[in-house]
Amino acid sequence: MNRSNVIRGIFLGLLAAFFIWRSLTLGGWSYIGLALLYGLVTILVVTNQLASNHQGTALNIGVSLFFLDLVFAKLELAEVADALTSINLLWLIPSVIALLIHLVFRIWRWQYLLKPMGNITFWPTFRAFMIGVGGNMVLPARAGEFLRAYVIGRSSNISKVGSFATVVVERIFDGLTMLFILLLIVIFGANNQILKQIGIAAGIFYVVAFVGVIVFMLRQSWFEDMLRQLMTILNVPENVTEKILDLMSSFGSGLESLRDGKQLAMVIILSFLTWGLIPLSFWPVIAAFDFGVPVPFLIPLLAMPVIALGLTIPGAPAGIGIFQWAGVVALNIGYEMLGTPLVTEAQQATVAASMILLHISQVTPEVLLGIVSFFAEGLTMSDLEAGKEF
Repeated sequence: MNRSNVIRGIFLGLLAAFFIWRSLTLGGWSYIGLALLYGLVTILVVTNQLASNHQGTALNIGVSLFFLDLVFAKLELAEVADALTSINLLWLIPSVIALLIHLVFRIWRWQYLLKPMGNITFWPTFRAFMIGVGGNMVLPARAGEFLRAYVIGRSSNISKVGSFATVVVERIFDGLTMLFILLLIVIFGANNQILKQIGIAAGIFYVVAFVGVIVFMLRQSWFEDMLRQLMTILNVPENVTEKILDLMSSFGSGLESLRDGKQLAMVIILSFLTWGLIPLSFWPVIAAFDFGVPVPFLIPLLAMPVIALGLTIPGAPAGIGIFQWAGVVALNIGYEMLGTPLVTEAQQATVAASMILLHISQVTPEVLLGIVSFFAEGLTMSDLEAGKEF
């Protein structure tokens, strides 16, 4: 049994234990069924009887079920449904408009990151970007990121590995921007331990990733020499070594935008414009619900980094469960900061309902644009498989 099987087996076993505990404390045949199912999956994994892709699927779905349970287990689902059906859906219009503008800024930012590899126009970038973002919503393990790099490489005749490097850089800037916004919220009054823990954990990850990218960019030749020496020591065939070095060189080409001060400045500016629009997209949807208290801008502003950082946790496609949990945590923290905590069961049901609709309002336009772009690009299912593994 390999190490990955051991790690997955441990997490699957923990999920089985969680569902056993829930069945003992809350009752219900659904928990018993889930406990038996994940117990069986754990046995199959540790005995190496389940394919690795099925292991990952089972784990991702289990993680999402875990977070969905944290949100909905103690709520009256009828109250959640009532909150959902009592709002005016016209509130979705300004939300979707802000989301679409946000996507335009993200596409412009990606164009700047791609500039060193070629002057790629807006529409090919738009189609590749939306295929990738839409793919992230419906494919496991954020496979849309690989798909996006594959599509732009295919359509614009540039390095797919270099394109993927720009996606990595983009995600690092997203994380650092989220951390900066979260830091401002903490500095200006959010004295909350959960927020600080989220910020510290995410900060370590994104700062280490950013430093790693910069060191690789500045010392790429050194890394290549070290790799060549290591391959020689391990008696790796020369053709394999050259292929790995070519991949490393292609990845480095995707980092060239970081060397240009003007391009880097534009990437930073567009990062803040990009994520400045997301709270504006969140606000109308959250404000459509009646929490018994007003919805100041601080609420969606706080929800954005907490949800974005929460979605870095692997789970089912589109972050089902994780999105709802992170949003509920953010709203409860926000209203507690404002001195109007949401303490009643009806308020908590409304919070959960707002996160369901907010998730749908964010995912649906991206998936639809991704589907349209997929067919406009003339892709097939074989391209989808190739993109996931390029």
